[in-house]
Amino acid sequence: AAVEGRPAQRERKPIMRKSTLLKAVAVAVLPMLALSACGSTSDTNADAKGGEQTVTFWYSNSGPAVDAINQLVSEFNDAHKGKIKVEASYQGSYSDVQQKFSAAVQAKSTPSILQMNDTSTGYMIDSKMTTPVYKLAKGDSDFDTADLQPVALKYYSDDNGLLSLPFAISQPVTYINNKLAQEAGLDVSNPPTTFDEVVDWANTIHEKTGAYGFSMNMVDSWILEMLSASHGELIATPDNGRGGKDVTGVNMTSKTQLDMFQKIVDMFKDGTALNPGTDSSSMMTAFTSDKLGLVLTSSASYTSLLPGDSTSNVTVAQFPHDASNKKAGTPIGGNSLWIVAAEHSEAEQKATWEFGKYMMAPHAQAVFAKASGNLFANTKAADETEGKEALADPNVKVFYEQLEATPSTSVSLGARTGAYPSIRKDVMASFNEVVSGSKDLKTAMQEAQTQSAKDIATYNKAAGK
Repeated sequence: AAVEGRPAQRERKPIMRKSTLLKAVAVAVLPMLALSACGSTSDTNADAKGGEQTVTFWYSNSGPAVDAINQLVSEFNDAHKGKIKVEASYQGSYSDVQQKFSAAVQAKSTPSILQMNDTSTGYMIDSKMTTPVYKLAKGDSDFDTADLQPVALKYYSDDNGLLSLPFAISQPVTYINNKLAQEAGLDVSNPPTTFDEVVDWANTIHEKTGAYGFSMNMVDSWILEMLSASHGELIATPDNGRGGKDVTGVNMTSKTQLDMFQKIVDMFKDGTALNPGTDSSSMMTAFTSDKLGLVLTSSASYTSLLPGDSTSNVTVAQFPHDASNKKAGTPIGGNSLWIVAAEHSEAEQKATWEFGKYMMAPHAQAVFAKASGNLFANTKAADETEGKEALADPNVKVFYEQLEATPSTSVSLGARTGAYPSIRKDVMASFNEVVSGSKDLKTAMQEAQTQSAKDIATYNKAAGK
């Protein structure tokens, strides 16, 4: 992901206010909806009448996660020789996969199963091209949703049940460079828990050591969304799209949000904070080379932020939050596996379901979590050797403690809309105007809300909402 859903490891084109990606998505939705009526009646699998079923699997994880995926696919194929063969292929970033999937729908060449990131959930639902997990799992004693992390189960479900398989989970957290914090006289055993405390720590580190005190992902508006949710603020209206009504707008101008966002802007402007722009690798390098004290980013970035294999210079703390707000919580990141219906025979979908179940089993979840830095969605993975090894690290335990403490509310489940790519571009473009000094915060965020509402309306119209 890019690390776990965060597209941070490569250069991106400058952020533009016009969302060409949304337009492409909106255009793609219409043929997808039209094709959905075909269901799974066509039979494109060469072995659909019997013999070995071929399952095509598109994934987006990169780095060490690829080795884990290849290992798991190989293990599955070995155990199902002559019956099922999975052909896995890397398709690029999540946005790349979304565009490729749209093209594949029109070309009637879709994969059997694909991995999509958390914020693509609304888009995948609107496509009407997948078979919900609750239908495939009906009467299957080998799959029990009670084994899944409760928040992940809720995130990927509708009123009828689970829609996709929550393969990988991540959380936004606070990373502390122990060396710089200690030089500044700060106690890493008592890390900051509120955003004001994070700002105080950042200022102290910068003043006492000369290093940057703070940084965060700036590729898109993800961290701004997480700070909003962790302080009880809805990202989108109405009700984050979780109350039965479609999202029509974005919320980025509450007093709580503006107060936090202004403090971030102030740190960028006075040199306390490092602005990594669209290349988050600079943030990672600054942290591991003791030039940066605190970072707000994904739990899946953990292995990238370690100096070598040592954990001694890194303390992970829970993401800054308002503990008094019972609705507050950080929405999960990561990805899920969607089983495609159209153009795939019933026999192929059954074979795909077997593979999907395998990827959700404790062994597979533990192997992938250890390799990728993501959290396992199957709680029983904690009993596996790899799961025990991961949880032996106190920093990793913080990830799971935060996940377990997250309530299942409309706020903490995040927004559900297929217009997410556009929203994030709109909000980040406006926020960057404030950081550059060309606009004041309130005006810029109001403009982000106005533009987001227009792009959401365009998407909703294309999706027939």
